[in-house]
Amino acid sequence: MPITKNSRTLLISQTLAPGASINTAELNLSTAPGARVFVRITNGASAPTTPPSVIFYTGEATGVKREIHRAQGDVAASSVKDIPCRFSLPDMFVNATITAGATNGCTVEAYAQEATTI
Repeated sequence: MPITKNSRTLLISQTLAPGASINTAELNLSTAPGARVFVRITNGASAPTTPPSVIFYTGEATGVKREIHRAQGDVAASSVKDIPCRFSLPDMFVNATITAGATNGCTVEAYAQEATTI
């Protein structure tokens, strides 16, 4: 039986102001066996004083957010960090909230690698 996988864009690349937050699009996994979601955080030329962060959520219905994983970037100037989270069979709807660090913004984007059939 062939395995089918798809790439999904959950948040196109955009700049976040210092301390600002943004939510990614929700990924519906209710009929899929799982996915891996990556959030890329790129600090500006001036490093933030606190690291940017990401919270990954799963829920049993669209719009429900139950925290499953929390991670953060760093405070190095111009750094690029990819933060992954794996979602499996029990997960139905997933998304993430990204928050920029203090004093300097960052660029963020989010993508998923989704298994659709096994």
